Amino acid sequence: MSAAAPDRAEVSRRRDTLDGDGRRAPVTVVGAGWSGLAAAVALRDRGLPVRLIDSAPQAGGRARGLAITLAGRTVRLDNGQHLMVGAYRDSLALARRVGMAHDALRRSPMRLVAADGLSLSAPPLPAPLHLAAGLIGARGLTWPDRWALLRCLGGLRLRGWPAPAPQTTVAQWLAAQRQPEALRRRFWVPLCVAMLNTPAPQACAATFVRVLRDTLGAPRGDSDFLLAAHSLDEVLPAPAIKHLQAHGAQVCLRTTARGLRMQPEGAGWSVDTGEGLLPASGVILAVPAPAQARLVAGLPGAQAEAIAARLAGIDHEPIATLYLAWPADRPLPAPELCMLTENPARGAHGQWFFDRGEQQGLRLAAVVVSAAAEAAHAREALTEGIVAQLRAQLALPAPLDTRLVVERRATLRCTPDRPRVHAHAVDSLTLPWPGLWLAGEQAWPDYPGTLEAAVRSGRAAAAAAASHLAEH
Repeated sequence: MSAAAPDRAEVSRRRDTLDGDGRRAPVTVVGAGWSGLAAAVALRDRGLPVRLIDSAPQAGGRARGLAITLAGRTVRLDNGQHLMVGAYRDSLALARRVGMAHDALRRSPMRLVAADGLSLSAPPLPAPLHLAAGLIGARGLTWPDRWALLRCLGGLRLRGWPAPAPQTTVAQWLAAQRQPEALRRRFWVPLCVAMLNTPAPQACAATFVRVLRDTLGAPRGDSDFLLAAHSLDEVLPAPAIKHLQAHGAQVCLRTTARGLRMQPEGAGWSVDTGEGLLPASGVILAVPAPAQARLVAGLPGAQAEAIAARLAGIDHEPIATLYLAWPADRPLPAPELCMLTENPARGAHGQWFFDRGEQQGLRLAAVVVSAAAEAAHAREALTEGIVAQLRAQLALPAPLDTRLVVERRATLRCTPDRPRVHAHAVDSLTLPWPGLWLAGEQAWPDYPGTLEAAVRSGRAAAAAAASHLAEH
């Protein structure tokens, strides 16, 4: 018995999902940041045709390589200083999958050192003994402070890391945990800003506890610190682009998605680049929330406006990174990673100091200022204040040169009431457009805006796309 011939509508639908060569149109991933790269690699691993587009001239998004001139020499760093941890399992697996060089990351056991004398190291013991031993042996803390830390973290572990009430802030949670004021100021608040990029009075306690669980409450290696040897571009963006091109994916940089068009009767999509329409069997929007809002606002359906409004309502925080350079033969009397003491009244906005090693005959360092919108506006004053802060707190000499890099929308504002974005939905609103999925650091609601959240969201969107296309 022969199969029934497809009707005209079915033939038309199949034709619209083909590209100009008669093959199935690729899944188009809009955005070549870490989420878009993760989605594109996952789709190729599943044997699907992929087109990756981005308006920028290079991949990487907010964690991309940057050529910076310091003291007359060009060095390769990042458009913002990032710290990865061993718990970034999906990010590390992806980087290894695409061929990251074995020495692209420097890994070291967790060691928190502060300019005010606080020092906490995790010895090479199995979890959770490594954390308990580190807390007991911490320097610069009173015994009541050590006990308060042990009681808090040990109690969380014994109770299975229970999530605080949905609208609880980190400041409220710390008060409920009876953490001493000095300990909050010296340990908890800097840790909150480092993990969530949001001040403790506004930060989401449930997300904070989840991150604590996955780092301090996980196997010892998950709390390790990982720093790029030179640039994060060498960790993922550059090898991922090379991997995708070698495996047949189309990579189109300097290509802006100006609009989306949904083909009739579920026959796929077209991405309007302003220079032509790109056919797509599905689209993954792996771009920041404001760009997602702009692209979905013009789609048909009663929910388009509401979904776009929620995406547009996601707040962001700026992050400033001050890069500094000294002669390579001048040793720096500072640890590789150090918490600085903030004092905004005196212009001391620096929060974390990173030793970035040597390049081009220069000794390099970076200082990060997170969640400091007002400070980021006064660039010259911010630079001068941080240089003075380093001289006072770490006894560092005046640098040969500095360069301030400010990302205005560097990361999400991780508040309890932020919209929750998934590959298929925004809050309780399911996307009504078959063949369209969301990715990006905002699309992994269990985590703050981190590289790991971006990678996990990209993988989730790719899985959803593959499942949908297998059924259609």
